[in-house]
Amino acid sequence: MKRLAVLVLFIIPFYHYSTAQLFRAGFYVGPTMTDVSGMDNVDNDNDFKHLGFTVAGTVSAKISPKSALQMEIRFIQRGSQQNPVIDSFGNILPGDYFKMTLNYVDMVIGIKHQIHFNIRNAATDKYGIEAGVSVGSLVSYSYSVDQVSFNLAVNKIDISPYIGIYYNVTPHFYIEGRYSNSINSALVQDNTKNPYFLYYNSWNAGHNLNFSLTLGFIFGKTGQPASDTPSKPQPPADNTDN
Repeated sequence: MKRLAVLVLFIIPFYHYSTAQLFRAGFYVGPTMTDVSGMDNVDNDNDFKHLGFTVAGTVSAKISPKSALQMEIRFIQRGSQQNPVIDSFGNILPGDYFKMTLNYVDMVIGIKHQIHFNIRNAATDKYGIEAGVSVGSLVSYSYSVDQVSFNLAVNKIDISPYIGIYYNVTPHFYIEGRYSNSINSALVQDNTKNPYFLYYNSWNAGHNLNFSLTLGFIFGKTGQPASDTPSKPQPPADNTDN
């Protein structure tokens, strides 16, 4: 609850910008599907079985007619999970199953760009693409194997570039999908000495992988800046013959 309160306090100071045309504030919330590369002890793939959630406060500023710079403060759950393998009789087969949850507070900066194309001969500007990077601080974690909790050596900082696509349902509501892959490991390499730790030496071993699907809301009015508002039309000239 304290982390959610911090996000609320982040949104409130920027709310007055929502009445301006240059800055727009908002928030988004939604589920995450995550994995930590190299932790799957069954087939050593990335299957994104760990489900979590993310919530963020945002503020954006136009840098061109179709592009905006967006900054965020975000709480996000990442992690990895392997479910028990159950046979046709309902018995759990031998083998370790685990769940690791990593909770971060991120600072995010990115560029959003509106794209224009035709769908069935109708023009649309509701779609856009985005890219950026998040720098996160680990605030808590949990790790259990066969429902028994263990400690892990985890890195406190996460750096994750991301790409995404969004759809503006209305001028104030949008749906957004993102994928990110951290450039540093979430896990300290010394964990390989822990017999309960499931770790493989893949090229991306220990890195956070994340899909998120969020619903966002933007405060404030839409439209062009006041300086771009067209001037009032001049009255027609008097063409009365003298």
